[in-house]
Amino acid sequence: MRSGAILQAGLPSVFASWRFDRALSALSHSEHSVIRDYARKSWPTRDTPVYDAPLLALDFELDGLSKDAHLLQAGWVPFAGRAVTLCEARSIDIRSDAVLDDGAVVIHGIGEQRAARGEKISVVLADLIEVLAGRVLVAHAARIEVSAIKRAARAVFDVDLPIRSICTLHLEQRLNPNSPAREAYRLANARGRYGLPDYTAHDALTDAIAAAELFQAQMSRMGEETKLSQVER
Repeated sequence: MRSGAILQAGLPSVFASWRFDRALSALSHSEHSVIRDYARKSWPTRDTPVYDAPLLALDFELDGLSKDAHLLQAGWVPFAGRAVTLCEARSIDIRSDAVLDDGAVVIHGIGEQRAARGEKISVVLADLIEVLAGRVLVAHAARIEVSAIKRAARAVFDVDLPIRSICTLHLEQRLNPNSPAREAYRLANARGRYGLPDYTAHDALTDAIAAAELFQAQMSRMGEETKLSQVER
């Protein structure tokens, strides 16, 4: 699929920009400095070429997929179109005193003792918001990460945090729409279509790096003229 097809699927740029800017303006006088800084940050315009845009790949490990699932680990890495900045990558366990779902523990390997030693969500969230300011979030099934950040921001800072995001799962469905099996769009299977290596799944930082690399591979199919407005959700 060439970039012209991606263009047809893009968001209405003017409306999306207005909505985001309006939400930022509402936070510019927050009592929390990290929120004020986020609101006042310089952001890339939606006609910025994707290759020139500041991005942040993010993944969370959660205790299940319910809307109130506990955040147990965050992993993120800043990157741009042609480079992943591993020296700025972060992996942080998030404190939880909850009784965790046994099935989820088997998958992500974070048990209750480890979770109890994690960092407070308020600290992790402040660090994440600081690095996300001015960047577009990239994640596989990005609605999970976006929803989790928004939920945490409401709980910690009592704000509705606007987030710009790109979903590599959604992009893969647009680039390769005729895959019959649901499994075909999982992160590992999507990476395989571009010849990317297998990584051990269900570690937040590893999955964030995997999503960043997948997005770079997807961009190679879309063309250098592709704008943010064509790929943002």
